[in-house]
Amino acid sequence: MSQTIPDAAELKRSHFVVVEGDPVEHPGAAGPEGDGAPNESTLSRLYSESPYAGLDLDAHPDDLQGWNSYVNVFRDTIEAVQPRRIVEVGVWKGTASIHMAKIVQELGLRCEIVCVDTWLGSPEHFLADHGGERYRSLRLRNGYPQLFYTFLANVVRQGVSDYVVPLPCTSESAAVVLRKLGLQADMVHIDAAHEYEPALRDFHAYWDLLSSRGVLVGDDYIAKRSVTRAADEFAASVDRPLCSLFPKCVIARPVDVKFAVIDR
Repeated sequence: MSQTIPDAAELKRSHFVVVEGDPVEHPGAAGPEGDGAPNESTLSRLYSESPYAGLDLDAHPDDLQGWNSYVNVFRDTIEAVQPRRIVEVGVWKGTASIHMAKIVQELGLRCEIVCVDTWLGSPEHFLADHGGERYRSLRLRNGYPQLFYTFLANVVRQGVSDYVVPLPCTSESAAVVLRKLGLQADMVHIDAAHEYEPALRDFHAYWDLLSSRGVLVGDDYIAKRSVTRAADEFAASVDRPLCSLFPKCVIARPVDVKFAVIDR
């Protein structure tokens, strides 16, 4: 790739902006049902009891460590799309999910955020230095990660448990669950596998779950050669333009909608 990595100041002032068309003119996902919390209906369809019920916050760390969680693409895309449902694929400790939940809360949007992850870690976490943060973040107990509970505790402490739906599955299994439940998304953020083939599968699987106004946001563009290759090949396969600013890329489903990066 010939694109250069911008410095921190440029990242702060650069934004993804719709320069052609309007996503909101296209039909979106069906909104959360009822008058309760935005995630109430989906939680009740997935669980006999809320995953937040009885959670002992004192047993789990207050740990919002993450990567690329506060870049402008989240607010830019949410403001442009006005989503009713966001799906994040690859969640880690939930920093990006929580950030998006606070944005929809601030904007007064009735929108739920479905968080898809196994919370079991990736190859780079198990292969990391056992004294380092990535490995220790797994919080292994009898060899099994407790990362899911770090995520749940973060969501509750940050006051967004009415918006966030945990879905502890592989990305492929979660796509099947959402499809069978008839749950489309207006925005998908993919930040899961860093290997080419699974990244490409995620792009295809979640593109099929996007509504007619939907926008797909990918992480690790430019940062990971394998992910960049998958994103470029996917965009070409669906004949849609890819707009990028390190470390994110955006692909809009509506054929009349085009994003560009501008400085503000």
